[in-house]
Amino acid sequence: MTQQRNQRDIERSRTALPVSRSLKKAAGQKAANRLEKARRRLQALLDLTPGHVSAHFELATLAHKAGDLDEAVPHYAAALRGASDRPEYWIALATALLQARRVDDARAIIDRFMKRAFGGEAPQALLKSFANRAFAEACLSYEEKNYPGAESLLDMVIAIDETHADATFLAGAVAARMNKLDLAQNLLSIAIYREPENAQFFNGLGAFLTDIGDYGAAVSALEKAIALDPVQAVAHSNLAGALCKRGDHDLALRHAKQAIAIDPASPSGYINLGINLKSLGRLAEAVAAYERAIACDPDNVIAQSNRLFAKLYSASVAPIEYFEDARAFGRRFADPLLRRRPFANDRDPDRRLRIGFVSADLCAHAVARFLEPVLNHLDRTEFEVTAYMARGAEDAVSGRLRGVFDAWHNIAGLADDAAADLVEAHAIDVLVDLSGHSSGHRLLLFARKPAPVQATWIGHPATTGLTAIDYRITDAVHDEVGVSDAFHTETVWRLPGVSATYQAPDDVPEVRHRPPFEDRGYVTFGFLNRFEKAGDRCLETFAQILSRIPDARLFIVVGGVDAPEARADIERRLSAAGLPLDRVILRPRVTAGYFELYHEVDIALDSFPYNGGTTSCETLCMGVPFIALKGAHAAARTGIAVLTAVGLAELAAETPDDYAARAVALASDPDRLRAIRSGLRERLLASALMDHSRFAADVGEAFRAMWRRWVDASSSS
Repeated sequence: MTQQRNQRDIERSRTALPVSRSLKKAAGQKAANRLEKARRRLQALLDLTPGHVSAHFELATLAHKAGDLDEAVPHYAAALRGASDRPEYWIALATALLQARRVDDARAIIDRFMKRAFGGEAPQALLKSFANRAFAEACLSYEEKNYPGAESLLDMVIAIDETHADATFLAGAVAARMNKLDLAQNLLSIAIYREPENAQFFNGLGAFLTDIGDYGAAVSALEKAIALDPVQAVAHSNLAGALCKRGDHDLALRHAKQAIAIDPASPSGYINLGINLKSLGRLAEAVAAYERAIACDPDNVIAQSNRLFAKLYSASVAPIEYFEDARAFGRRFADPLLRRRPFANDRDPDRRLRIGFVSADLCAHAVARFLEPVLNHLDRTEFEVTAYMARGAEDAVSGRLRGVFDAWHNIAGLADDAAADLVEAHAIDVLVDLSGHSSGHRLLLFARKPAPVQATWIGHPATTGLTAIDYRITDAVHDEVGVSDAFHTETVWRLPGVSATYQAPDDVPEVRHRPPFEDRGYVTFGFLNRFEKAGDRCLETFAQILSRIPDARLFIVVGGVDAPEARADIERRLSAAGLPLDRVILRPRVTAGYFELYHEVDIALDSFPYNGGTTSCETLCMGVPFIALKGAHAAARTGIAVLTAVGLAELAAETPDDYAARAVALASDPDRLRAIRSGLRERLLASALMDHSRFAADVGEAFRAMWRRWVDASSSS
């Protein structure tokens, strides 16, 4: 027996010698960068001794270094099976799995590694190094807008080190993007608890709070960020954005300018500067600010879209100029993304269609108020409707809308490619954009053409510039036949009546029974549209009206007017237009009690060149008539569209002088004014603007006709 054992030992020693020599030679070849020779030698060694741990591990490192993770992973796994007491083998396998984007598998290896509780400093150093690598991968995933991927990675990092403040903070940002708002706020707060002097963390919390509409708390967080780091440009820029949302435009301008002073090459400061300037009606300066942002970052889509949207407000921008700019946007940013492939959608022209709506405004926003009555009356035997919510923060209105849609998907956390894949996976037949170039749009999702038929509607009264969007839904009053068609990349699809219907809030107050002039002895004109919609010529026309009625007043609602600098800025603009400030009543924009403001007004004055939309309907709902100017493009024709729908087209003027004359004539004829005001809400209720059933049928017929047109075209091609 002893003799047999000795013989086996002799055989092992004979085998061990060439194995040892092969490993040494392979190591030398590896050191000399003769990697292929080293690989062949190690493979030959494995052919001789298939379970050799070191050979497997060395082959794995060679494959890993060459980027061949498919080969590296099984060799690392074989090495680990043979030597599970080697901490470096565990971490090497987990690292390769991580780089192969097999995060769940990497997490499983790490969990098992941690359960073994390796002692000593070396294993902990390896684990920390792996956590840092995983965190770096999470940062990349976040930058790529792969939020689910970032979430998995960060969950693993925090499992390794629950005190990792940076990972906790980023996990909060990811949760916010994925509409996990309570979790986001908790994680951001925990990160701040761990590092209470970290200015970046307070900046992130402030940006999150701005997104969910808690502007007071956002301002506090961002002010803390600036107190900790006064030269953090992004915090100044974000504070400017939060202050603008709160209506504090003077302070917002100051912080936007400070952001630019700190970092003149950062586009966000210029963007927030432009947003605030636009809110104050300083359109030329706003456009210039957006252009500076674009000069800093020519690929900044937000700056490009803001600039386009601001141009719609400017009287100096002709429709052809806007069209050319929008088309240039489409050519540069959208056209290269177009997916050219056949659609798998069932081409039955009469089957139940799947309609998708994409918007960041499926919440307490005017867009939702125009969309909801359509959804409530759309024939669900003919149409299945799906929402693609593009805002992470949802509210009570979002919750109500969820019950109206057949399906609801929040895509705020999805990159455009992934969102387009989702739409295509749902086999949507008609995909509808409700934003255009307004805030939070997902036009580059539409650029990929995930649905056979695509249309834009409600959110933007002009072309998007995208050839991937087939139609812009409108009506013949907003977009006169033969006039606006040439200024669209889309086909202009005119509905037979109106292009949207109005839904008043449930708690809208009663109409004032006696016009204000009956009690005051003078007429009060009112301007309740957003101030930036009133161009200089519009304000000059208001001044012309007051000059012809010496005792009349003008009641104006302006966001942020209570702030001294903003008020001074607004008053300078009004004075420059010739308005007598002693006869102008400035009130701040409010949420609570907003509709009661109409009780102060006898006759409302619509803005131009950008007319009121929701405000025009609210004005009529509160029993107040308004004067409008007929413009040349959709944004300047909402007034005439609304007035035509209620049978009051006589209140729409052809020119600014005619506008002033019609306002003066109505104010000078008390009997006519009383007659128009009497029953005005009832007139609105009986009009096409509130015939939701008829309008939903029109919209449904449009979707069906668009679909059939596509079926016919695809069948013949």
